[in-house]
Amino acid sequence: MPEIKWVGMKDADAAFPEQSLPYGAKPLRAPDPFSAATLPYGLLPLLLCFGALFFKAWLLGRFPMETGYIPLGILLGLLLIPVHEYLHGVCYPKGSTVYVGLIPKKMAAFAVCHVPISWRRFMVMSLLPAILGLVPLLAFLFAPASWGKIMGVCWPLAVMGLLSPMPDYMCVACVRRQVPRGAWLQTTNSGCFWYM
Repeated sequence: MPEIKWVGMKDADAAFPEQSLPYGAKPLRAPDPFSAATLPYGLLPLLLCFGALFFKAWLLGRFPMETGYIPLGILLGLLLIPVHEYLHGVCYPKGSTVYVGLIPKKMAAFAVCHVPISWRRFMVMSLLPAILGLVPLLAFLFAPASWGKIMGVCWPLAVMGLLSPMPDYMCVACVRRQVPRGAWLQTTNSGCFWYM
């Protein structure tokens, strides 16, 4: 397992130790502006969450959750943001160091590790935090009718857990379009690169 270091609050241009890239490494092209480009990647998760809500309401014949517990679900979703980054971090190879922290000016969190990882590991690393949305969504769907409070916490938690990886979903889409399977990916302080 890698060493995961909490580095607290950083500026957006903070730099972390990096390894040199091999000759011939190609840059991964990402849409610009990055933040706005991630928004479409939230559409499917949002439809999934609302679909689950309407399905549960149809199944029970009434609105399924106690709305007074929705703020608690939102608060828990915010508290799980560092866990989202730690889930990215655990995917890196043993012996590497992952730096986890927050960028207050961008209202964002990060997990940074500049060691090369395989195409497959990159995909797992990028998508693993979605589990923070999938688990509460399944709990919401399978909760009995009498668990309105639990459903009131689980549904917003699922929404936040599935929407927070929007930048990760976009990175996965970029890698699938630009990087052949079997390649290696490596981030640097100036962007992400791939090579065979």
